[in-house]
Amino acid sequence: MKVVVVGDAMIPARFMDGACNLLKDFQPRVKSLSWLGEEDKVKLQEERIKVEKEGPDAVPTPEGLMEAVSDAEMLLVHYCPVSRRVLNGAGPGLRILGTCRAGLEHIDVFAATDRGIVVFNVQGRNAGAVSDFAVGLMLAECRNIARSHLGIVRGTWRKDFVNSSHIPELSGKTVGLVGFGRVGREVCRKISGFDVKVLVYDPYVSDDIVLGSGAKPVDLRTLMQESDFVSLHVRLTQENRGMIGARELSLMKPTAYFINTARARLVDEGALIEVLRRRAIAGAALDVFHHEPIPADHPLARLDNVTLTSHLAGTTSEALCRSPILLVEDVLKYLRDQGPEFVVNPEVLGKG
Repeated sequence: MKVVVVGDAMIPARFMDGACNLLKDFQPRVKSLSWLGEEDKVKLQEERIKVEKEGPDAVPTPEGLMEAVSDAEMLLVHYCPVSRRVLNGAGPGLRILGTCRAGLEHIDVFAATDRGIVVFNVQGRNAGAVSDFAVGLMLAECRNIARSHLGIVRGTWRKDFVNSSHIPELSGKTVGLVGFGRVGREVCRKISGFDVKVLVYDPYVSDDIVLGSGAKPVDLRTLMQESDFVSLHVRLTQENRGMIGARELSLMKPTAYFINTARARLVDEGALIEVLRRRAIAGAALDVFHHEPIPADHPLARLDNVTLTSHLAGTTSEALCRSPILLVEDVLKYLRDQGPEFVVNPEVLGKG
């Protein structure tokens, strides 16, 4: 079995090569490529953003990929774009396409489905990393951790902050989780140790699952009104784009905090900036932005009641190293007819 792996600066090809050792019973012949090299993380970020906004045709086909897939049976990538052109140029033996991430903006799933190619992604690979970070941002923002650090390195011993009159402890507070997938559930589990009440809004998750996690299912309005911390854990779709706008933000308590480690375009950025300017909420902590990197003169960078981080939530050594293994383990379940978990287009199973 010929397997083509395409690494990048975040997940080098050698990690993916190592994961392919799990396929030893199928005698894999691995061809390794690298998209944009394995040192330039800045270039990877720039190209990745183009692809996430415009799809896999937004950037040139990676060098050597067309030749490599001409006789491949499996193609495994991380951020590398896989367009219809690439798939149409592949040989008839290509039957498996996998990505080491949950997002699929870089893969033409429709083209793969047309060709009868089974597409795999990896869900929950960074649930531990993102949930850790979300809890960390709650603490960093409400306790002024980053602002105090910045003051010290600038020669100022700050004791006065926007929220000085109502700096909270977490115990007894209400945390609202918008989205209760793998990350949301991990945040719920971890934050429960602070003796908080957890509210959940997720119309796609049953009340029994929410209640079984020790949380309370509510509608979005109730969550926004009653929460002391609102944290987003939703995957972006056309239906939920801008789901948190001026109306939703206006429902929040003036002492509440807004946390986003999910996707920037879930939120009306202008509306969020406005409520922060007016101090209509206590503060916000954001790891994602409409345009990345944000410029130094961005309105958010001028506010003293927001903590900003550079899209770091999902990036830990464990999450990145684990991803190729999770992917190949699930592919192996498919090859052994053992019920794979991460098939994106199950309608092609059993065809061909």
